[in-house]
Amino acid sequence: AGRRMKRPVQSRYRWKALAAAVFCGLGLWGCQGQAGGYEFQPEASSIYVSQEGKIFSATVEKYDKEYYSQSGLEEFLSAQVADYNKSLGAAQLGYNIEGGETLPAAVVSCSLEEGRASVIYEYADSESFLKFAEEFHDADNQVSTLGTGTASAARTAGWLSGTDLVKPGSGEAVSDASEQEIGRLDDEMTVLVETDHPVLLETGGKIRYMTRGVSLQEKNRVQIPEGRHIIVFQ
Repeated sequence: AGRRMKRPVQSRYRWKALAAAVFCGLGLWGCQGQAGGYEFQPEASSIYVSQEGKIFSATVEKYDKEYYSQSGLEEFLSAQVADYNKSLGAAQLGYNIEGGETLPAAVVSCSLEEGRASVIYEYADSESFLKFAEEFHDADNQVSTLGTGTASAARTAGWLSGTDLVKPGSGEAVSDASEQEIGRLDDEMTVLVETDHPVLLETGGKIRYMTRGVSLQEKNRVQIPEGRHIIVFQ
């Protein structure tokens, strides 16, 4: 289920460093890939879990076009991630190569458009995500614990014990989930999040159950408040 970490104070380290590293200009670039399941096109910094349980994150920031360029952003981010992977004993690469070893962290896509810089990263597993968020001071997405797995595996691990799950309804309405319903869950993807601040989570399928207090924003997007929470989607 991942490991606990303290949330760092320096919340904008990456982007401040980037401002000093690139030149002026404006453009759009990137591999423009999909993160599996629903297409992940975040409007704000957030975490994404695909239908297969793969973990992604997005860092979205405003930028000043006098400091940023598409070539500078590409060079900076790919080199930064490559050096990070090398420090962990992995290949010194910034992108996953089809058929190759899955890197601890990898750039999926990024863009500069209309005063907004957006970068999507992919991770080998939850531990890799937690380490990367801590290393690069990603305060918007950093959580204490992140775990993914099927509902049956989550039940075996004790994630669902004593959890107050509800079913999303129309608008902001929710209804209680019965023990029988929870007991029948099997292959549905389950996400465990522990956090000391609100975070946005998107999923690769429609959210079926969530901990009471979680706010459903779209059928596959929620805002998770402080605490320990469960999201089940399919």
